Amino acid sequence: MKNRLFYVAIFLLLALGVVFSACATTVENTEVAEPSAETTSSEPVTIRYWHTMSDTETAKFEEVIAAFEEANPGIKVEATRYAADDFKTALTTAIAGGDAPDTARLDIAWVPQFADEGALMQLDGVLPDFDTIASGVFPGPLSTNKWEGHYYGLPLNTNTQVLVYSKDAFAAAGIESAPTTIDEFVEDACLLTDAATETYGFAEGGTYFWAPAPLFYAMGGKVTDDEITTATGYINGPESVAAFTMLKDLYDRGCLSPNLLGGGIATDAGSGSGKYAMIIDGPWMVDIYKSNYPDFNYDFALIPAGESGTSSVVGGEDIVILDGSENKEAALKWVAYLMSPEAQKTMAQAGVIPTLSSLIGDPDLPAYFSVFMEQLETAQARVPSPSWSGMDTAIGNAYQRILNGDQTVQESLDQAAAEINALLAE
Repeated sequence: MKNRLFYVAIFLLLALGVVFSACATTVENTEVAEPSAETTSSEPVTIRYWHTMSDTETAKFEEVIAAFEEANPGIKVEATRYAADDFKTALTTAIAGGDAPDTARLDIAWVPQFADEGALMQLDGVLPDFDTIASGVFPGPLSTNKWEGHYYGLPLNTNTQVLVYSKDAFAAAGIESAPTTIDEFVEDACLLTDAATETYGFAEGGTYFWAPAPLFYAMGGKVTDDEITTATGYINGPESVAAFTMLKDLYDRGCLSPNLLGGGIATDAGSGSGKYAMIIDGPWMVDIYKSNYPDFNYDFALIPAGESGTSSVVGGEDIVILDGSENKEAALKWVAYLMSPEAQKTMAQAGVIPTLSSLIGDPDLPAYFSVFMEQLETAQARVPSPSWSGMDTAIGNAYQRILNGDQTVQESLDQAAAEINALLAE
């Protein structure tokens, strides 16, 4: 009996030992277990995206977001719209406070600045299919994302300037078509000028670089070398001097409206009302003329070509990922989708010009896009540098001195070169 009780006790102790061992193992495993990949991937991710789109663009953009979210379950896009004048300050403040969005649409001139400050994520070598995407966009817009050998964004939407001319003014002057060369442009500008009625063959919006840039680039002008190390021999080189000399000559002959120095009639009103026969401007003129000058009979043409062909200046916005994003994988998917033909064609319905060169001639795009997209094949960016704002000021001031006769073209551009070199040395 005693032996039986002894064995029963031993059995019970062994059984309890197994139970405690199992419990201890369960507790231990629970403490060290990592969440499974499946559990992690099932958690919803929200990408914050900041932009400055117009009302029309914002409404169409909702379709882009919906299509992306449908194709990427578990990823949501929270889009926040800012006024253009407030956006840069808001973004800078958010970055400094550690509360930046995951992604943002930046003006092309800002990307080098934010990249230089370490605020943006490098995309080349990180974004899947980056090389494929980059090879399919216009080179000018793409170049605005490069800083110190790497790309910190991709061109999301773009624009450029082309020649806008009055078909009625050309017909009245006996000119059959828009000028295709710089020489023809100069000749037409003066043929279309009538001092008695204060009508001008050509008008520019101001002396800031954006205004003369298309003709400047078409004539082979450059601001700096390709490595952005010096302006000497570039902004004051022979091609640049020739471009500003041509504009000075038009001004002195009265064929270039004096409004670019202030006062007078703005280029949109002057062209729409018949005071300016030619201006150089962007695709937004379609809506401006439709709203304000519905009877204006106009057309678009490529910028007249210099010796090396036609060119113009690039505008638009780039898509970037902020370096502080905690959702980089999802953000990369979002960026890739925004660069897809589907997303680009959807936004084109709101008047946004795609950056994909493969969409040239696409029947789903507005017909007037064709001349702008053809121009984008050779259009060039303003210098992609954090110092661009100062460079722009130096060139604009030089242009004013040239027009006012304060200095010769060469002297004024020599001074601009020195000022730009000082900026590059900072």
